[in-house]
Amino acid sequence: MGKKKKKKNRGSRTHGRGIKSGRGAGERGGRGKAGLNKHKYPTMANEEPDFLGPKGFSRPQNLIEEKEAINIYQVEEQMNELVEEGYASKSGSTYIVDLKSAGYDKLLAGGSARYQMKIEVPSSSERAVYKIEEAGGEVNTEED
Repeated sequence: MGKKKKKKNRGSRTHGRGIKSGRGAGERGGRGKAGLNKHKYPTMANEEPDFLGPKGFSRPQNLIEEKEAINIYQVEEQMNELVEEGYASKSGSTYIVDLKSAGYDKLLAGGSARYQMKIEVPSSSERAVYKIEEAGGEVNTEED
């Protein structure tokens, strides 16, 4: 059985939808959340008053501390400079390094330890302590 021929709205230019509401989203002012800060503002202000504006919070800048960290390989690369500036000294085959007074807060495990080092630092990673002790040195932290 075939389709029946549509008989309604024949001869009508807009088929009962008004002049401009035939296609697109023009009749409803855009799709979705379009226009919430323009022509749909009153609706948004009543139904979703917190939609616009800041959300969350910003931490106070005076509470944010950036830790100055250094890797093992960087300590070894800078060893001569640290000795010249008085932050390190050599006792036999062991280097004694004070990273706290050099301005560093944490020792990280990047690289490998080739020298025996006795390092004084506020904090360090477990892997860094392991690598230094494996090379015959020791790490003293304030956490201990």
